Amino acid sequence: MSAVNLKEFKTFFLSGKGGVGKSTLSAALAAALSRKGFKTLLVSLDPAHSLSPLFERKIGAEPTEVLPGLFCLEVDLEREMREYLKRVEREAEKLVSPAVIQQVKDQIELAYLSPGALELAALDAIYKIVSRESEQFDRLVFDTAPSGYTVRLTASTGKLVNWVNSLITLREEALKYRAMAGKREEEDPVVEALKRRREEYSFLGKLFKSPSTLFAVVVNPGKLPLEIGRRTVKELESAGVPVKAVFANRFKEEVKELFGKPAACFPPLDREPIGTKALEPLIEQFESLL
Repeated sequence: MSAVNLKEFKTFFLSGKGGVGKSTLSAALAAALSRKGFKTLLVSLDPAHSLSPLFERKIGAEPTEVLPGLFCLEVDLEREMREYLKRVEREAEKLVSPAVIQQVKDQIELAYLSPGALELAALDAIYKIVSRESEQFDRLVFDTAPSGYTVRLTASTGKLVNWVNSLITLREEALKYRAMAGKREEEDPVVEALKRRREEYSFLGKLFKSPSTLFAVVVNPGKLPLEIGRRTVKELESAGVPVKAVFANRFKEEVKELFGKPAACFPPLDREPIGTKALEPLIEQFESLL
């Protein structure tokens, strides 16, 4: 089993059970990357948002420089979801009859409470950040939400592409009948909107599976975190997303491999991870892998 080597990756996603230290390791990894000369953006997708106390700085929705070459932002998924649904509502107002627009708005409001809404908002946020920031930064590090959420997030892109393709087919069939009735349209805004959404989901699917993207699962030595880590690796790879490393956090003994994946071990910290001085042992460990 080859050792963990982080040099070749441009985009990093850290997943794992809540409380295993994803945010702490994400911060340490991002700090190590910036020390190596990479202009780095660290993004928190975890609703708990621990980056502000970690760096002892107020961090919001825009990149904030917390160390030389290291910028952070925290995504408010609730707000992202509201903005996403507002955009859908504005598009709907252009496309549907005024007679039914209120019904559409009611359905959009219901979608806010539906299962999967946060996952769609997170996909939208990742797409916007990568599209907007990948040219500005050498490395991107994403601190994700707990495991089940991340698995659903990454596994959904292929299914979403198939779903959008089916909607495009249905719409194009409907347009054929409208053309037969003499209502021919040069461009259909519904089809165009669906194609844009398909492009977004296709882009994300390629990003998650790219050789330059690292998915790492973070675990602790406890029985439950290890079992959830094992399950996360299996579920991600079943979805076609290769897990390329396991980060064994708070391990007192060295392990080289977990769940058939190369492992990097990080010792327990002797104090609460507040401020970069407290993170120093973890940063140095990551530097040795770069």
